[in-house]
Amino acid sequence: MNRSLQTLGISLALATSPFTSATWAQDAGSPATDRTLLAYASTKDSVRLPDGRTIHLVCMGHGTPTVILTAGGGDWSISWNRVQPAVSSHTRVCSWDRAAFGFSGPSPIPQTVDNTTNDLEAALKAGGIAGPFIVVGHSTGAYESILLADRQPSAVVGMVLVDPSVPDQTARFDRVTPAQSAWLRARGNPLVDFLETCAVALRAGKVRRDGADPQGCLRAPPWPPNYPPQLRTALDKLSSESSPDAIAAAMETYASYTKLIDLDSKIVVKPDRSYGAMPLIVLTAADFQAPPDYSAAAKAEIPRFHAEWERAHDAYAALSTNGVNRTVASSHDIPQIRPQAVIDAITEVLKDARDSRHR
Repeated sequence: MNRSLQTLGISLALATSPFTSATWAQDAGSPATDRTLLAYASTKDSVRLPDGRTIHLVCMGHGTPTVILTAGGGDWSISWNRVQPAVSSHTRVCSWDRAAFGFSGPSPIPQTVDNTTNDLEAALKAGGIAGPFIVVGHSTGAYESILLADRQPSAVVGMVLVDPSVPDQTARFDRVTPAQSAWLRARGNPLVDFLETCAVALRAGKVRRDGADPQGCLRAPPWPPNYPPQLRTALDKLSSESSPDAIAAAMETYASYTKLIDLDSKIVVKPDRSYGAMPLIVLTAADFQAPPDYSAAAKAEIPRFHAEWERAHDAYAALSTNGVNRTVASSHDIPQIRPQAVIDAITEVLKDARDSRHR
């Protein structure tokens, strides 16, 4: 998720799943409805996997290679709304939701990056979406992107990593920024606790729509104020029509993904990884926003963190002889804050990939 501070953004994930609550303010100063979000309410591109589960896909445009957009941890396809439509004017581009995120169904197995990448591959096959691909991953979405390139080297012809999480990230920053790591661990993970407690209560029948729900497990969330009414309706309908067991399964899936992010950083370690001359652009956020309650020791480590983050991203770029790491004047959420930087990078990689194929 958010660099070495992966769990910081997890609380925001309460607003990204139909099955959990949120605390979005809605007042006279709220932003106007964003019509670009409507596409992500559509399930016309969603696919059914061989085991019966559903993976939500949102595809736009025509042409090849197909761009595959993978959101960061705790987020879903809607996070690409400021990037995907622009890219679709150049080629076909598809975003997707991990199990239990957005409009994808839950999964009964641990949500390691190996398994989420399995879901991505299965969804592409079920949707008849064949390579060549350009993979684009934000934050922890880089993990599925590089694994797909590892598994399908002849199909993946380009890559853009947007302020990506890096292999062995947790151990790396335990060494370099121990005070930051200690601060994170001291906070714990209240989201996981909430989801797992609610799932147990739902399966035991202790939480019901028509009965007691002291923790708000089934409380309908006030969606972000820029969500169009049709999107809010679709999300509310998904929640209201789901059985208690289905909601519990979604919560368990969501919690599993969140708990396994540190393990994922080890799974993607591959010392001999190489992508030849594949076009590869890494975008590194220049700004670090320290939390208000950050400890003094953690703040003192910010310069060290930046230096290590740059080194890790340079290593990504070095995976290709045609790789580059570029700094972007933005904090971590580059697809929303500086979408044009992402659009430009994808467009450049797309052109290079097409030129390489012609040569």
